[in-house]
Amino acid sequence: MKKIFASNGFKIFVALVAIYAVIAVSCNIVFYAVAANEQKGEAEGYAWNENMAFDESLVEKLEMKGDNFKVLVITDVHLRNHATFGAAIGTNYILDGLGRIGLSHMIKRENPDLIIVTGDQVLTEWNDIATQQFADFMDSFEIPWAPVFGNHDMEGRADRAKLCDIYLASEYCLFQYGPADLNGAGNYILNVEKDGKAVYSFFLFDDGEPTDEGYGTINEKQIEWYKWAVNGIAETQGSTVKNMAFMHIAVPEFLELNENDYKFGERGEDPGIAETNYGFFDVFKANGGTHMFAGHDHVNNFYGEYEGVGLCYVMKSSYNCYIDLGMLGGTVINITADGEAAVQHVKF
Repeated sequence: MKKIFASNGFKIFVALVAIYAVIAVSCNIVFYAVAANEQKGEAEGYAWNENMAFDESLVEKLEMKGDNFKVLVITDVHLRNHATFGAAIGTNYILDGLGRIGLSHMIKRENPDLIIVTGDQVLTEWNDIATQQFADFMDSFEIPWAPVFGNHDMEGRADRAKLCDIYLASEYCLFQYGPADLNGAGNYILNVEKDGKAVYSFFLFDDGEPTDEGYGTINEKQIEWYKWAVNGIAETQGSTVKNMAFMHIAVPEFLELNENDYKFGERGEDPGIAETNYGFFDVFKANGGTHMFAGHDHVNNFYGEYEGVGLCYVMKSSYNCYIDLGMLGGTVINITADGEAAVQHVKF
């Protein structure tokens, strides 16, 4: 009798697995057919040159309530993750679901004033559909959030402008296209203010798409824009405002850190940085820059200080793509009214 039950149970299990596989494969066939239809967006940036007068309206302002402003930074969600064989049988949907649970729990627990996403929100041929799903998910928390693009976000049927359209239409998303002729799209500024006075500026950068020379990076024109904006904010505020930079690909100076420089976190892989160094770090350090945050490297989450600047790999924020189960969550930045900043990692 036990053998019969065991045999029937095994058959039922195999049947369920087979049904699931058929459904998953069928869905993927349909989705790949849908992905063949290119999607073009309409979003575009504003004309900019370094001789323009600074326009304070370009800066999104966030008011500090009380004496602390909490930022939760997440990265590399890789929604749908069609880069692996497992996606063909639907494992990406399971991992997406687990990631959604982990992110939801973390966001509700931390209850931040702002969420910043440092790239690779999606990894799929139908990147517009997945980006819309991600935006809807983020909006559901009714917390302001600000994304930058990663190297995988554009690997699909929709162009950068289409993805910008989605972010710009999202209710709680603070995304701005930024100057039209800089790297990519999504070079923009957020100011945290207390009683109308800027406490910190956040600069969000698009690294641009990879080239034959390697990963993209913050280039000369972006550096000129950064200096123009820092000086413009300083003029309106009466002094240079401390600032942080958020990007997907780490600047080369992350390679200069060694284990003795780490304050916390781990280095699980060699930093994936751009081949070219245009000198952003030095300019950043000389203009009130205090911290840089990068994603991209899924099993790096170390934080260290180099020449007085905090360099931090954000904790990977999903189960999709390669991971270390002990290194999943996000990174929290607490900023006080007097401009002090503390950084820590939090897990799902």
